[in-house]
Amino acid sequence: MKIKPGIPAEEHSRRLDKYWVPTVGKTIDLLDCFGSASESLTLEEIVRRTGIAHTTAFRILHTLVVREYLSQSGRHYRLSRMRKRLTFGFANLSKQVSLAVDIQASLERAAAVAGINLVVWDNDRNPDIAIRNAEEMAKQKLDLAIEFQLSEQAAPIISDTFGRAGIPLISMVNPHHGTVYFGVNNFRAGVSAGMALADHAIRMWKGKTDEVLLLESPLAGRTTHSRTVGVLRGLEERLGPMPKEMIHHLDGGGDRNASKAAIAEFLRTVKGRRKVLIVGINDESALGALSALSGRSTSVDAAVVGHGGSQEILTLIADRKNPCIGTISFHAERYGPDLLSFALPIVQGKSAPVFHYVPHEFIGKNSVR
Repeated sequence: MKIKPGIPAEEHSRRLDKYWVPTVGKTIDLLDCFGSASESLTLEEIVRRTGIAHTTAFRILHTLVVREYLSQSGRHYRLSRMRKRLTFGFANLSKQVSLAVDIQASLERAAAVAGINLVVWDNDRNPDIAIRNAEEMAKQKLDLAIEFQLSEQAAPIISDTFGRAGIPLISMVNPHHGTVYFGVNNFRAGVSAGMALADHAIRMWKGKTDEVLLLESPLAGRTTHSRTVGVLRGLEERLGPMPKEMIHHLDGGGDRNASKAAIAEFLRTVKGRRKVLIVGINDESALGALSALSGRSTSVDAAVVGHGGSQEILTLIADRKNPCIGTISFHAERYGPDLLSFALPIVQGKSAPVFHYVPHEFIGKNSVR
């Protein structure tokens, strides 16, 4: 076969191939000219890259948009992420935290059903590890990232890392600046916990309370702290204004062992018989408090409420003699399907709400099974 001067060998072969369909070849060339799924090109840029005639390129582009192989925003076109197997990255809080484990299991089940490739990283409740994981995730060809970490200081670094990589980011439970948010309404969840504790005090102690212990996590920042702000609001809605001296802010770090130590240290200062309401910023904090209480004498009447609704704390709530009276359940089993429904419009380039609040409810001894 003799190759004509000025014509590339590949193009020469195409001309001799009687099965070659020029329009299909141009369509593939047009799709291949996009450097990545996040790159956005105008018609003029596509014509320059492919050498396809302006009118032909426009007609192919229009057809690909109609068939959803491309998405269009004004004069710009980009590859539709929905025409390939999507890959989501999930940086989870910790495999040692019950709620995080339950959320991951729900998300893995939903991703498998939806045919989405889910890649998981473990932040190990460490902001430095969370930042390193974000940097590693940004190098991957992810269509979307989901971040579950609680450090307010690490949040803007993580958000910037994904933003520079052109990867959409959903922050979970703890909102990150510049991202869309999926998780609980922290303040309202706290209000529910406060009301539950107040109702217990009214029912069991005729409304009398000596101490209120708030197991907080300053590392998580203001948004998550709004849970304990809500707790006080809920208590005062039921019991009226509470003297400042009976409110104690303890740093449990959202960690079981640290919370146990904080409660144990406080209880050593207690004199006489006291009625104590305790709320954990999460279930891990509540479980730590319960562990500290288990070694105390009967001189302390305590009621404990957590946040999350992990299976471990539900088991303790079912025990009528356990001082854990309930938890604010975030329904981790719903996270997977609800999160994917929230995420898919984002990867499609469609307008999406900036937040989605998951349902929460108080689960106490009369409702747990």
